[in-house]
Amino acid sequence: MIRQLLRAGWLSILLYFVAAFFLLFQGGKTSLMLFVILNALIIYLVLGRWSGVTGAQGTRFLDVGDSSRAILIAGMRLKVKIKMYIPGVWPLPYIIVKEKLVRTTGTDSQVYELSFIPDYRRRGEISYETAPLRRGRYQFHATDCSTRDIFGLFEHRGSFTDPMNIQVLPRTIELKDWNMFRRSQRGVFQHTLSSLWARETTQIDGVREYIHGDRLSRVHWNATAKTGQWKSKEFEREALPRVVFVLDRNREAYKSLEQFELAVSVAASLLQLITIKDMPIGFVSAGQNAMWFGEDRTIVHREHVLQHLIDVEADGTLSMGQLLCEVAERFEPGIQIVMIGASIDEDIVAAINALESHRMVPSVIHIGQMHSSEDQTVQLRKWQRLCESKQWDFCTVSQLENLPRVLGVAVS
Repeated sequence: MIRQLLRAGWLSILLYFVAAFFLLFQGGKTSLMLFVILNALIIYLVLGRWSGVTGAQGTRFLDVGDSSRAILIAGMRLKVKIKMYIPGVWPLPYIIVKEKLVRTTGTDSQVYELSFIPDYRRRGEISYETAPLRRGRYQFHATDCSTRDIFGLFEHRGSFTDPMNIQVLPRTIELKDWNMFRRSQRGVFQHTLSSLWARETTQIDGVREYIHGDRLSRVHWNATAKTGQWKSKEFEREALPRVVFVLDRNREAYKSLEQFELAVSVAASLLQLITIKDMPIGFVSAGQNAMWFGEDRTIVHREHVLQHLIDVEADGTLSMGQLLCEVAERFEPGIQIVMIGASIDEDIVAAINALESHRMVPSVIHIGQMHSSEDQTVQLRKWQRLCESKQWDFCTVSQLENLPRVLGVAVS
């Protein structure tokens, strides 16, 4: 690039001297006109450096709002509009705008190049729509602007930044219920559930709206007097048996990126259901960064897990069997373990037996493929028969839309 600029510079100097000598030694109107045109061209090209492109200004607007933070669902497209202003007075034939949207949680990026002709106020705008976005976090890099002179000889560049953070949540499907809740009416899980789920302590946890039928002893008289509306006391509940989700992030377990994305979507959908049911949860995923939500009976908030699911990748080396052995050691007895993944290895059987020895109830949600080979189908059936023989809750899903059906529920 530098060599080409030097060559063009020397060529321009040579051309200028040729025109000057032609005027001095030849004379006449033709040589004078040629020399004047060449000087006018040089002045135009030199003044083009102050075209104003280097000081370009712009503001980006999204269809989800003009805030600096946007939240989308995986698979959605983002509509973008940029309003620009080019300072200065030098005429500009056109402006080329180059945008780059980068997925910060991976290596994906999208580049968009558009152009516009500034109006008499040196303003203009461009609009475009992105390709469907994957789950993750996105940021816009600096927006590059460029233009050329009317002869196309020299290019002038500039850029501006308008930072925006975009979060793309995993896809979910709304669920009403889960057959596991009804099947768990037997055994340790339901025994603990029935005795602790609705039992309240005498410790006041807050104030809620009065519900017709509440006893007078539940009425919060101070809050009622302050607000002028009936208020009732909300009591803390005793520790409930939790549903702990274990997401398999072993990179060797998944045959495609779509299969892992389905596992994340299933986990997010079930997490949403458990949150609606107001049941305590835990969440475990082990990859490059292992996360143990709910360890040592700590309270888990859905938003924290959801933020983790935005960033999670299939980058782990720990097998599901090894991960379950750690779960058995770190969590309390009497919980429901829900395994979400594509692994059907034999070492999982030993790990599940370890869970049962700790009075934990296992449940398996297998993430299948749209088109499985005959060997994979035979292996999956064998694994399913094994789970049924041990009375482990088992289901397999290959599409998110089929999740309500395989769970034995309907979409709300």
